[in-house]
Amino acid sequence: MTDDKDFGYTGSAGDSAFDFPTAAAPSPDEAQTVTMMPLGNPGVSTASGDSAAASTVAFTPLNFGSAPAPAATASGTAAAAISTPLTPSNGGVVPPTFDNGSTAFASADDPDDAVIAVKRKKPVALIVVLSILAALVVLFAGYVFGGQYYFSDKAAPGVSIGGVSVMGQNASELKTTVNNAVKNSSVKVTTENGASTTASLADLGVTVDVDKTVDNLLAATKSNVLSTVNPLSKSDVSLVTTTDKLAMSTYLSDKLIGDDARVINANVEYNADSNQFVATESRDGESPTIDGVVKAVNALAAEPGTTKAVTISTETVAAPISDETAATAAADANKRIDSDIVISNGASKSFTIPSSEIAKWIKTTGDPTKGTIELTYDENAIKSYLAGTLPDKLKQDAVTEENVVNSKGTVITTSVKGVDGVEVTGTDNTAAQVLTALQNGTGSEIKAEVKTTQHETKSRQVNYDVENGDPHMVINLSEQKAYAYNGTTLVKTFNVSTGKTSTPTDTGTFFATLKYQTQTMRGEDYVTPNVQWVTYYNGGEGFHAAPWNVAGIASGTPKSHGCTNMNPDDAKWVYDFLPIGGMVEVVGSTPSSAVR
Repeated sequence: MTDDKDFGYTGSAGDSAFDFPTAAAPSPDEAQTVTMMPLGNPGVSTASGDSAAASTVAFTPLNFGSAPAPAATASGTAAAAISTPLTPSNGGVVPPTFDNGSTAFASADDPDDAVIAVKRKKPVALIVVLSILAALVVLFAGYVFGGQYYFSDKAAPGVSIGGVSVMGQNASELKTTVNNAVKNSSVKVTTENGASTTASLADLGVTVDVDKTVDNLLAATKSNVLSTVNPLSKSDVSLVTTTDKLAMSTYLSDKLIGDDARVINANVEYNADSNQFVATESRDGESPTIDGVVKAVNALAAEPGTTKAVTISTETVAAPISDETAATAAADANKRIDSDIVISNGASKSFTIPSSEIAKWIKTTGDPTKGTIELTYDENAIKSYLAGTLPDKLKQDAVTEENVVNSKGTVITTSVKGVDGVEVTGTDNTAAQVLTALQNGTGSEIKAEVKTTQHETKSRQVNYDVENGDPHMVINLSEQKAYAYNGTTLVKTFNVSTGKTSTPTDTGTFFATLKYQTQTMRGEDYVTPNVQWVTYYNGGEGFHAAPWNVAGIASGTPKSHGCTNMNPDDAKWVYDFLPIGGMVEVVGSTPSSAVR
């Protein structure tokens, strides 16, 4: 038996359990004797009538080899050495094994059928292994998800450009790295007759899209969760480039062939003074073969930061790009700048892109190897321009609508028309539509992406429909009279002279907006200084003193440019009576002659 085993004992006298810690573990071949007490108290009769007494049972331990030599028990008797494991030596039966893994020992002559259960040891080694595995899984998960977070805006492990690792660099740092790689990239071109030049990518008509290259670096090896943090993943990213072969050929001709000998291809240029594209003439002559240079440029795109060497030949040719080709390209370009591209905010504001700005976006790309000139468009310049221009051009501030209501809440008129607020939320989609319009060579009306804020509404109550209410004026054109009211109560009546038939006074409902004690009035055909007691209610129309038109006021003859002419004392009375915001109703029609 081993140390610290648990023994359970049951009998017919009842159910109970006891723990019997043993002494130090014996040798594997040593027979063990266990003395058990029945479940009842010693000396108390059992169900058979006999007193419960201690019972001694001898057991042989597990033996999977040959039979061991007999060993003396605690009582002096020898336990039989048998090959069957866990067999009692005093006539007991082979113990059964329970579901929980314990083994039971039963004595044949035990009057109370005593049972001893021996529990197995816990699998400590297995638990340790599983715990280590679980910890490794947790650490790995932390590494994966932590790496996902860390590299979300940085280049992942294994990403490089030109063989140089950029792991951990953010967009700004990557941009610097790409620009340095471009700066250190060049092609040494030598002709067969020994003329030589070393050219940068820009010299050779190569445009590097730094932003797209940076985007590709940030996206490399991030196809799934594991690849993002896999240190064994490898991705050498190339520069994103476009090549203007005409510019390449022109540069090499300038550097390697004499002015009088070299070929000149027809081309297209923008004339800012005329705001038009024009074609330049061609000339036959000597031309460099550029296929090898193009291959060198492509190699630099894949492996920037180095210098490639190439030897080329020259040949005498007719100008590959003809005057006719250039004239057609210029006409196509002018068609683009002459077509209006209008962008609106979906409300009251719109913006037409200036043709001079569109001209900046149009690029002509010639290819001497094909004899063609193609129009291309600077997408980044379009995006940049619209992002910096549209938010201001299309912004519309909200204007609170102001309604004038009577004592019953009925709207008499709207003194200030409400305007919804509009704000541009993005310009990239608009830029894409502008690019499409340029590619199609047609004008376009585009609605920008905007956020609209509904205007508020407030009301101002006036008591024009009750006796002795608020002050207001009524001008009757047909009668050439003006009436002053407090609510429905008529306060005073005036003779007036309103606008003549060629410059009539507008009819409608208006409200007093401005007042001047003295003002110089100007119009298309007049300037009148020192006009007194001016009360404007409809733009440039208002009440004012007109001492020069006393006869017209007296006879009721319309003579003004649209204002309501009054005698000076009457004009002052109205100036004092009608507050800013006071209503002025103009009714009737302008007579063609005097009404009094």
